[in-house]
Amino acid sequence: MLTIEIAASDGQGDVNEDCVGHCGAAAWVIDGATGVGGRLTDAPSDAAWLARTANDLLAQILVRDPQIPTVELIREVTAGCAERLDGIATRLPAAAHELPSAAFAMVRVNGDEAELTTLADCRIVAEARDGEAALFGSSPLDARGAELVEEIRSYLDVDPEMSSDELGRRLLPGLQAMRSMMNRDEGYWVLGTSPEAADHLWQMRIPLSPGARFAIASDGFLRLIEMFGEADPADHLAICDVRGWTDWLSRLRSLERAPGSRGRFPRVKIHDDASLLVCRWEGDF
Repeated sequence: MLTIEIAASDGQGDVNEDCVGHCGAAAWVIDGATGVGGRLTDAPSDAAWLARTANDLLAQILVRDPQIPTVELIREVTAGCAERLDGIATRLPAAAHELPSAAFAMVRVNGDEAELTTLADCRIVAEARDGEAALFGSSPLDARGAELVEEIRSYLDVDPEMSSDELGRRLLPGLQAMRSMMNRDEGYWVLGTSPEAADHLWQMRIPLSPGARFAIASDGFLRLIEMFGEADPADHLAICDVRGWTDWLSRLRSLERAPGSRGRFPRVKIHDDASLLVCRWEGDF
């Protein structure tokens, strides 16, 4: 089994759209993508509904079949999410961008290796071959993220005091167009209601040794590394208790609310849900 050292999530809106979970030799983070269209469910948020539904299904399937291949696991989870959405949806989606989706990252022990799996922009920190802590995971969304930053910067250059609501309205057509490309060959792949996404996981296997540590994070917590440059992967990997999590979360929130922060670090959301799971392998092979 994996020993879970910290599994924590901090929401910043009316509802937290992230989830952290673990079961046996697997641990994961799910980051629901905030909707850019009308809601399909009566849940507080379609994204939160999806994250919690996928979280429950992952645990249920792994309890039933701990050895299920990860591709089949994700195929079954996404098919289950689609089936449950059909059962509770209050209406049909008007367009593809209304379907709920999420980023996802999972560490899973398989024999003498750790299998790293991601979809979209959640990431995993682990030791690379040179012994240095490094971020693992990749997605076509990374390039779109860079383009979005420049688009946001162009609006803020004109109006530095533009509200998040107004900025969101300006960006909405582009965000909807981007979201309509999810789970398509010419677009990008995410955790959602399309079982085909299971065939497009980013995966890597690395040798495993007793005491190996892994940190799984949503993009909200990764802001410390990828946006603010306040931390490096080794810092995330070193978090081992609630105090460490709380200290780094406090730094993150201070950076987000600092005067002029959005101008220096362009983003749609001033604050984002932030999640982290750090685990350690001590088992025998």
